[in-house]
Amino acid sequence: MFDIVFDEKVIEGCLRIFLSGVFGIVLGIERKNHFQAIGMRTLLLISVSCALMGVLSFWAVAQNERMTGDPTRIAAGVLTGIGFIGGGAIMHHGFNIKGITTAAIIWTTAALSLAVGFGIYLPALFAFLLVLAGLKAFQKVEDIFFPAAKIKTIRLVYKGGDADIERIKKILSENGIVLRDMSFSNSYDDDLLDITILVNTPNERDLKKLAQELRQTGSLQKFSFA
Repeated sequence: MFDIVFDEKVIEGCLRIFLSGVFGIVLGIERKNHFQAIGMRTLLLISVSCALMGVLSFWAVAQNERMTGDPTRIAAGVLTGIGFIGGGAIMHHGFNIKGITTAAIIWTTAALSLAVGFGIYLPALFAFLLVLAGLKAFQKVEDIFFPAAKIKTIRLVYKGGDADIERIKKILSENGIVLRDMSFSNSYDDDLLDITILVNTPNERDLKKLAQELRQTGSLQKFSFA
């Protein structure tokens, strides 16, 4: 039978793993607040397992004086492997790419956990607080200075080809919408003009107000925002 000894090193190792788990849970809550698929459970598993790898690689050398291996080799392998998980979090939604920040958080969680696993507490805590504060602060900065962040499609269908293009552009600009591209198609049988517009839009927009204003640009039969 194996004897389980709760000495200072074992207790410290458990505390390192626990602290890494806390980091993962907090970062997971931040991701869930932004409705991301990667959440508390995923980042908890990543943080705890990476911390355990860090403790293991450190102890493997420290407890065996005859071993001359490099304790950072496991850490290097962990960071390489964690890239596959981060890559799976990045997805393409229409014209938009989502999940890059989540992938970066997965990588960051692994790095924080390995640092705690090696016992580098203060730098890990400083990096954790900096990441957490940066995620909150720069989200607000992006909303203020870069409000038109998402690419959307506006479709307008006019009867009789009657559409004031310059008026459409002006209305979009006044609503903080940046025009990226515009394409036209005519249906001669139904006498309809179909306009498809790619735009950058702010996160907050009044679609009802926008639709009412666009009705002033001609015989608008259909308005869609996707």
